Amino acid sequence: MKKLPLSNIKVLDFTQVRMGPQMTQWLAVMGADVLRVETKLRPVPFQDVGRPGRLAEPVKYRIGYFASLNYSKKSITLNMKKPEAIELVKKLLKHIDVVTENFSTGVLDRWGLSYEEMKKIKPDIIVCSASGFGRTGYMKDAPAYAPIIGAYSGFCYDNGYPDGEPAEPGCRGWTDSITAEQGVFAILAALYHRNKTGEGQYLDLSMTESEIALSPESALEYFINGRIRPRQGNADPIIAPHNCFRCKGKDTWVAIACGSDEDWAGLCKAMGKPKWTKDAKFADAVSRWENRDEMDRLIEIWTTQHDHYEAMALLQKAGVPAGASLNIEELAEDPHLKERGFLVELEYPDKSTIHRLALPFNLSESGRGYFEHPPAPGEHNNYIYKELMGMSEEEIKQLEAEQVIY
Repeated sequence: MKKLPLSNIKVLDFTQVRMGPQMTQWLAVMGADVLRVETKLRPVPFQDVGRPGRLAEPVKYRIGYFASLNYSKKSITLNMKKPEAIELVKKLLKHIDVVTENFSTGVLDRWGLSYEEMKKIKPDIIVCSASGFGRTGYMKDAPAYAPIIGAYSGFCYDNGYPDGEPAEPGCRGWTDSITAEQGVFAILAALYHRNKTGEGQYLDLSMTESEIALSPESALEYFINGRIRPRQGNADPIIAPHNCFRCKGKDTWVAIACGSDEDWAGLCKAMGKPKWTKDAKFADAVSRWENRDEMDRLIEIWTTQHDHYEAMALLQKAGVPAGASLNIEELAEDPHLKERGFLVELEYPDKSTIHRLALPFNLSESGRGYFEHPPAPGEHNNYIYKELMGMSEEEIKQLEAEQVIY
């Protein structure tokens, strides 16, 4: 396997649920040794969500929601209720570059593992502390899942149709994924800074602020014009047509966005230049935008005569920006994504296989990255405690008997 960009980086990962595990998974795929800390005292959150039936031993080999967020990592078990486990973490820190966590505010402090304490052990340590509202401010202790953050950040208020209520983005955990991306960027920036200066870093990562940062238009509208930007559905404040149009068949759609007169001319050509396209109401960009609702209804008369793939092909041939709205089944069989190697196959220890999504980029010298089945709890205890830390088998067995390594 080609050498990956983060192959010399070790990450001690305390994160749970979605945002943190997705962040550290991307680090793992790029070569980082991500050591996921787990315990047999309690199940992993959402481990059984989306269980596939094809795996012979699905619970043992970690499935569904967990598997989609934790492949390519290593797993160690520790009972953090034991003081000995905390001491073991302190010894392990000497080998670690990055620590990630998304506990409630104060958990690491109570364990004696605050950033200041970790710096005493490893002066150049980087700690990424992720939370719903950040580690400062009067909301720092408030619990949060993605829907709460989406609402508090204003994202749900902005999202939805003009005559409808605020709406969450359609995909589950949108906020988590966005924050995970910001977290990866912050960690890479901190690693770059450390390479230049030798200094570690404490990263206070806020899910709320990650999502607010996605709404620059709303902020500009308010701070410059003193107005609250209204919900727009699929419409655009300038471009028309700009919508998702129903096609022939059950729940099939095509997106069309005409940003210029040339795009509009191509759309008219693809539709066979019906008489209504010559109406003065659609003669220029401003007129089309002002009469967009009527125009959209007329366009849909044409799109409903074609399936979404056919409509996309006809429009693209005419130079119109258009794309079929695909469901996950269609994406899984999409020849373009297959050609690019975006779907990877993971083999489990029982020889079962399952497909997962790769990272959305391909490095010319390193390829797509490192992909390995998600680990069983404690699967890499011997590697970490014996090979990395130099502990004897007797020490490890004793700590297992005392339920410290547990």
